[in-house]
Amino acid sequence: MSEIQKARVVRVNRFSVPEDARDEFMRLIGRTHEVIRSQPGFVEDLILEQHSGPGEFNLLTIIKFEGEHVLQPVIAAVAKSDAEAGIDRQALNRRLGVEANVGFYQPVTLRELLPA
Repeated sequence: MSEIQKARVVRVNRFSVPEDARDEFMRLIGRTHEVIRSQPGFVEDLILEQHSGPGEFNLLTIIKFEGEHVLQPVIAAVAKSDAEAGIDRQALNRRLGVEANVGFYQPVTLRELLPA
């Protein structure tokens, strides 16, 4: 396994959730994080809700994994759980008016940021 594959990876999900959709969407987030937390390679997670200040996105989830090698099994586990529960995330987000911006990130060391 390469060093890149072994490096920790973080998924950051930013959501714009209308107020009237909050409770239903938060239940989905809770359900999803229960599945993710039970998967091998999960390290930690954090769910944040913005309560003040400007910004398009008012909900943020951060999930840390051991490395890229665990991502596909985790994604498959969430998809299986959704299928078993009859959840279509895209349709649900459209119905609730939720907009999402998601991405995978790797930590940057301070040494990489400072001039030599």
